[in-house]
Amino acid sequence: MVIGREGKLDSMEKNWNSQGAKFVVVYGSHKSGKTAVLSEFSEGKRGIFFSAERLNSFMNLRLFEKAVSEFSGEEEDFPTWKVAFKRIGEFAKDERFLLAIDDFADLVFEDGTILKDFRNAFENEWRNGNIFVLAGCGRVFFTETEILAENSAVSMRRPVIYKLEELDYLDSAKLLPKELSAKDKMKYYCCIGGVPEYLNLVEGGKSFEENIRKIFLQKNSPLFREPPMLFLDELREPEFYNSILFALAKGNQRINEIVAETGESSTKVNKYLLTLLQMQIVNRDVPFGEENKASRKGVYTISSKALAFWFRFVLPNKTAISSGKPVLENFEEEIEKYIEGKLFEQVCTQYMLRKNKQGMLPFLGSVISGYWGSLKEYSEAKIVAANQRNRQILFAEYRKSFSESGEQLLSRLRKNDKIFTEYWERFDMLFSIEPFPREIRNLENMKLKLVDVDGLYK
Repeated sequence: MVIGREGKLDSMEKNWNSQGAKFVVVYGSHKSGKTAVLSEFSEGKRGIFFSAERLNSFMNLRLFEKAVSEFSGEEEDFPTWKVAFKRIGEFAKDERFLLAIDDFADLVFEDGTILKDFRNAFENEWRNGNIFVLAGCGRVFFTETEILAENSAVSMRRPVIYKLEELDYLDSAKLLPKELSAKDKMKYYCCIGGVPEYLNLVEGGKSFEENIRKIFLQKNSPLFREPPMLFLDELREPEFYNSILFALAKGNQRINEIVAETGESSTKVNKYLLTLLQMQIVNRDVPFGEENKASRKGVYTISSKALAFWFRFVLPNKTAISSGKPVLENFEEEIEKYIEGKLFEQVCTQYMLRKNKQGMLPFLGSVISGYWGSLKEYSEAKIVAANQRNRQILFAEYRKSFSESGEQLLSRLRKNDKIFTEYWERFDMLFSIEPFPREIRNLENMKLKLVDVDGLYK
């Protein structure tokens, strides 16, 4: 079973059992599990599974020719992709037929005529058949702008689209060794993210530090070089993108800070940030209650946790790591500091999104978002869930620990009553990495919910 993708696989099965030609795209960033989803779905179905390689059109056609020959039992000969696609149509005239192409975006990226021939075959020769085309695509930006965009000359009509995001913190934990504590599961997620292939690198019986050093911080580590190569392979001038990502990883999250850190002009930074946003390598967050484009309080973050970790801890230490010298001598302290802020916030937000979907928040939230009154407050932002129709609002705080007295805590929480006063029914939630003191725990009631790191995984 492919962890975290069960709903998408069920939906794909429903499309498979329907009638008529289908073009289904499963896409996401590298290592997001596309191949596993395609393989799981293809199991036991009549059809051809073809993995495109980063080769030229001629050599991929020879590999495709071989795959079709193995299915048909005949010696196939395709002088062109047009001829190959015509042959595929013959297999789907009556019985349901699956054509699964992994790395479809790589196949058509360098040679646009393949995509044109594919589209013509689907819209004409395959249109009245019973073909089910399943295309696994990396290259997120190219997929969205060339394969799926409605204004693209080669885009398909009415494709069925499944986008694979990284797994959230709870699904990620299912791929980690079972004996890990909840705190270690959370720490691995914050450093590695929800990439199945990366999570499978964690070995049971080794400490958190041993695993992270093995995965990232040795010259033979599997992720010593890989993350930026995977995410930035579509881009020219990678040095500028690397500079922006390095600046973000160091905590520079506003345009003026990135400009100062990189030494580039604001025009150039904005241009390259826009590309990173379109490729979904970078996110732009604005506070609850503000429109994304209009807000001047927007902040930028790296979307992939493995990529963020690489730029934060690997890049500045590459020379030392390559020389076999020890790095991050205060490992535990630096990692704890790295995790306890915005990364822990993302885990808490995912918890709230899950509970909201399950109907287990005090109300059904129509929006869940971060909130900061000014850019100076961003490092200590709150998470807000709100039902705008029923005027209900919940404020959530996240900290490493809560050491104040119960009276001090309640006094501080009441300051939230001055924010968004148009909401009449108000709730609070506290998230803590460390266990809550008994005095704080005794305050929990219908209006105040407490969740420690163990509670995140229950």
